[in-house]
Amino acid sequence: MFTKKRSIIVGITVIFLAVSIFAAPRSAVACSCAEHGSVLETMKRSDTVFEGTAISVKSIASDLFRSSGSRVKASFKVNEVWKGHVAPQIEVLTAGSEDSCGYAFKEGERYLVYARATGSSLEANLCSGTLLHHEAEEHIAQLGSGSLPPQSSSEAQQKDDSFPRSIMIAGIAAVLAAAFLFALVKSRNRFKSKT
Repeated sequence: MFTKKRSIIVGITVIFLAVSIFAAPRSAVACSCAEHGSVLETMKRSDTVFEGTAISVKSIASDLFRSSGSRVKASFKVNEVWKGHVAPQIEVLTAGSEDSCGYAFKEGERYLVYARATGSSLEANLCSGTLLHHEAEEHIAQLGSGSLPPQSSSEAQQKDDSFPRSIMIAGIAAVLAAAFLFALVKSRNRFKSKT
C-alpha cells in the first residue's frame, strides 16, 4: 500500500512537471515598438536629436538592486545637433536591458540619438529611433546639416584668452631678448674701454 501511494504521488508530480514545462509560455519579448515612421516624424517625436560618441556607459543602480529595468546613464561627446539645447557633453538615460526597451550603448561608438525629455533628463530607447552612426546615413542625409554644440564657457574663454596670452608671451620674450642684447653690448663696450 505504501508503494502504491508513493507511485501515485510520483506520477502526479511527473504529470504536473510535464504540464508546467509544455504549458509555460515561450520566451516573450517585453519590448515591442510601433514602426518608427519617417525621419521627420521621428524628429518631431523627439525633444533632442544629436550625433555623438559615447564616452561613458554606467548603470545607475548598485549591483545588489540591478534588474532589467534598472537605468543606465550614457555620456556623449556631441559632434552635431539637429534639435534641442545640447551641450558639448550630454547624458542620456535608458533602461538596462533590451527586454525593457533599453538601448545598449557602448563606449567608443558613435550614435545618432533621438531622445525625449523626462523631467530634467533625456531618455532614449529601442523605440526612439536611435541608431549607430554607420546605420544612420539615410537619417543624417535627410536631416541635412546640423549645428555644432555650443562651447562650454571654459573652452570659449581659453580660445578668447589664447590670442592675448600669446601676445603677452611674445612681448616678454622680446623684452628679455632686448635686455640681453643691451647687457651684451654694454659689457663689450666696457671690455673695449679697458683695453
